[in-house]
Amino acid sequence: MSDAMTDAELVNLLQARLCEDFAGDAARRVLADDAVGVLYRVSTSPHDGLPKAVRHQLLFRAAYVLERVYFDAPEQFRPLADDFCRRAFPECRDASARRCFGKIMADLLDHFTPELPVLDRIAECAADWATDPGSKVAVRVWAVEILKRCREHVAWVSEVWDDVVEAQTRVATPGIASRLRTSWRDGSTSL
Repeated sequence: MSDAMTDAELVNLLQARLCEDFAGDAARRVLADDAVGVLYRVSTSPHDGLPKAVRHQLLFRAAYVLERVYFDAPEQFRPLADDFCRRAFPECRDASARRCFGKIMADLLDHFTPELPVLDRIAECAADWATDPGSKVAVRVWAVEILKRCREHVAWVSEVWDDVVEAQTRVATPGIASRLRTSWRDGSTSL
């Protein structure tokens, strides 16, 4: 994959003023410039030298565009899937980027099964996100979806499943309540 767009050009694109279809427009530009690797690098780097607010905005926007690329052109993301599972997902620290990474991971696990030690680490991370009282609702939703997909393959996830679901009932927003009724309590799994 050649990286026609530089990191700096991508950062400028991500820091541009938001428009109606920001993620879609940015994803199309990244795909047209064959810069998925650049986007991935920017979305998974810590950017420690940036002020916290700027770093947060950059990581969220990069993750948002990466999510769009993943769903619009999954074949472009496929070469990154192993690294995403092994490193990027478990190391994600930005609260807003976690929503995008969680959504990607939940879908990715329907199409790609990492090795058991990697899957165990993914599940551990998702369990932390799902039970962290500071996690945003969407992060918790996607974290539980990930755990649901891990249940048949990671023994301890089956053992804690009822506790994780019960923890969600204590903080059930309408979105979580819907998931509880439609899929988290029915025992269905996939992967």
